[in-house]
Amino acid sequence: MPGTPGASRSRYLSRVPELSEAELDSSFKGIPLNQTLPLSAVPEQGWNVARGDLSLPALTLDVHALDNNIQTMQRYCERNGVLLAPHGKTTMSPQLFDAQIAAGAWAMTAATPTQASVMRRYGVGRIVLANELVERLALRWVSAELDRDPEFEFFCLVDSEDTVRMMDSILAERPPERPLAVLVEVGRSGGRAGVRDVDSACEVARAVHDAKHLLLSGVETFEGALTNAVDTAALEILDDLFSSVRESVTTISALGLFERDEVIVSAGGSMYFDLVIAALSQWPQLEAPVSLILRSGCYVSHDAGDYERKSPLAGRRAADEKLRLHDAVRLWGTVLSRPEPDTLIVGAGLRDAPVDREFPMPLSCFRDGDLRFDLGGQAEVLRMMDQHAFVRVDPALGIRPGDTINFGISHPCTAFDKFRFIPLVDEQFNVIDAVLTFF
Repeated sequence: MPGTPGASRSRYLSRVPELSEAELDSSFKGIPLNQTLPLSAVPEQGWNVARGDLSLPALTLDVHALDNNIQTMQRYCERNGVLLAPHGKTTMSPQLFDAQIAAGAWAMTAATPTQASVMRRYGVGRIVLANELVERLALRWVSAELDRDPEFEFFCLVDSEDTVRMMDSILAERPPERPLAVLVEVGRSGGRAGVRDVDSACEVARAVHDAKHLLLSGVETFEGALTNAVDTAALEILDDLFSSVRESVTTISALGLFERDEVIVSAGGSMYFDLVIAALSQWPQLEAPVSLILRSGCYVSHDAGDYERKSPLAGRRAADEKLRLHDAVRLWGTVLSRPEPDTLIVGAGLRDAPVDREFPMPLSCFRDGDLRFDLGGQAEVLRMMDQHAFVRVDPALGIRPGDTINFGISHPCTAFDKFRFIPLVDEQFNVIDAVLTFF
């Protein structure tokens, strides 16, 4: 179906006005060849992805699913009395950051100082850096930002006494006007960063309490580093981690080491946030109030793979749960060749698709904008090269070179980084808006 210029504009174009005149050309995957235009002009072009109006490969977001997901996760958190600090590393799109914050997000989460700097550039006022911050230049930058903007709030992680002393000494070189808020990270053997036992958590907390330029604000963990399964063994691993977090918080509190009136406890990717809430949302034994902060990121687009199967708002959804996340993201590629009756070579590869969880899933085949074949269960990606996907297909399907395939993906966190320009589409794949990413 042809697009109608300017029709069904979504809200995302106007969210970050300074991006509206960003110049796009065919160096951005998806922009038609030999075309240059500002971001603000995208909705006026009447492009339709299925019709072949974009230069492929391209990644698109269904705007209605996107809107639903942002609102759904926020409603879920509010219903459960927890705060949401979406992990921005999933999309690194200031327009999506703004939409999440406008929906009620308490903060944005970053994984690196560079990501945090992008968030600050586009006006994010509260950031959780879900990592240890040990680089001298990064510490100085954060300190300067805190001094420059009294309203800015920033939190990072610590997991060793040596790190605490090093951070404090670096900050002392240019003493900040206010201390840097930190959370003790609790981990487990075989996981990522974080102290490995409660005694160590208390030692790190005591070191922060004694530091001149740091402020002990709470405890953090990341359960997704230990497992991405949902079987009994995985759940036992998570229970053990959450028990350690709970014991760390109560012991540090009993020692009088927290330095804020409110204690922050933070956890949560996009697969186990229901378990985080069940384990860590109630703290009757503490005198100080506790704020539980979820840092889920993948929910914003959801996916057709791992998160669709395992999210508590999708495949693991309780029978009485009315909230539902929907898959918003599609990868598009052109059939380049059919060298054997059961093999398609599609022009989308490792540079375009996430493959860390599983290969993309062929969903539909289009020709000149019309749906020709539903590929569910009739096609499978066998392997991928830099620019190509090898797709096994039912030989009876009349797919030919020049047709367009769209794919579902698994794991959004390794999808958005491959595209600087991501069109937003309606149900008929008309491009009605776009977002930019900054990886």
